[in-house]
Amino acid sequence: MSDKEKKKEQGYGKYILIEKLKNKFAGSFLSDRDSDNILVSTSMLLEGIHFSLVYFPFKHLGYKSVISSVSGIYSKGGKPETISVNIGIGNRFNYDDIETLVEGIEIACQNYDLKMSGLNIDSSLTGLTISVTASGIPDPRLKSETLAAETDIVCVTGDLGAAFMGLQLLERERKVFEETGSTQPQLEGMEYVIGRQLKPELDTDVISKLSEYELKPTSVKIITEGLASDLIALARRNRMGCRLYHNKVPYSRETADAGKEFNIEALIAALSGGDDYEFLFTFSVQDFDKVNDLDDLILVGHFTPEDEAYTLSLQDNSLAELKAQGWEEGTDDI
Repeated sequence: MSDKEKKKEQGYGKYILIEKLKNKFAGSFLSDRDSDNILVSTSMLLEGIHFSLVYFPFKHLGYKSVISSVSGIYSKGGKPETISVNIGIGNRFNYDDIETLVEGIEIACQNYDLKMSGLNIDSSLTGLTISVTASGIPDPRLKSETLAAETDIVCVTGDLGAAFMGLQLLERERKVFEETGSTQPQLEGMEYVIGRQLKPELDTDVISKLSEYELKPTSVKIITEGLASDLIALARRNRMGCRLYHNKVPYSRETADAGKEFNIEALIAALSGGDDYEFLFTFSVQDFDKVNDLDDLILVGHFTPEDEAYTLSLQDNSLAELKAQGWEEGTDDI
């Protein structure tokens, strides 16, 4: 593979790494078809990598760990039913900390109709670690008998980029706190973006609404790595290209306001940020009118033939390459 091809692949985010590993060790992986009725998803949150306890309450952390895991079941067109939790914890934590963490997990179980099938706690010398494995069953409301097509339309369920901006604000205040020892956080008016980072929610009500409108997606994913990365991953899964329209990508006023503080465009946060936990759907173009009538869906683009690659339509109607945050050998950015 040429250097140019390698560089291009690295721009597709962490999914290209996972895909290459699956291809190399294919004998030990179930194919997508074989795993249709075996829905399992695992997520891991590491202190210092995915969260900081300077600003992350234990209860919120427990809650988010569940959302992170069950989102993988929805991305496979399923309904999560059970979770198994593994916690690695050091001696600087006490019983109340662990109880509060598990309380957050329990609240998520209640809100998303889940049962805990197991709970394991081990010692950790490298900070707090939470691993949650979710299992579920296929949901016929999310499983279309129709394969994705080159003309399918692409929709999301809500605004994007807020969680990323919330993280920037929290990290800024953490650094100030660590430098000064005490300070009053400057977070007034930013409650929305901070809430999207600390306590994300999945809009599962939209699944019932799809059924009411007699709509079945041709593919589905949860946006966790940024719209660009997840849309590219969805297109690759279906052996398609995709086109995204910059003026259709939804973001909130609060996200734009926070972006001004960091000189970050809200569009960039929506494309390359993470932890949005919004649904990403594709539908047959024949369902356009139904999709257009459903307020919960925001049309942002469409699939294209695979050889047209992944593009972003700009204000002057020119096309730019749609890029995801990449992974490069020798870095920890995966």
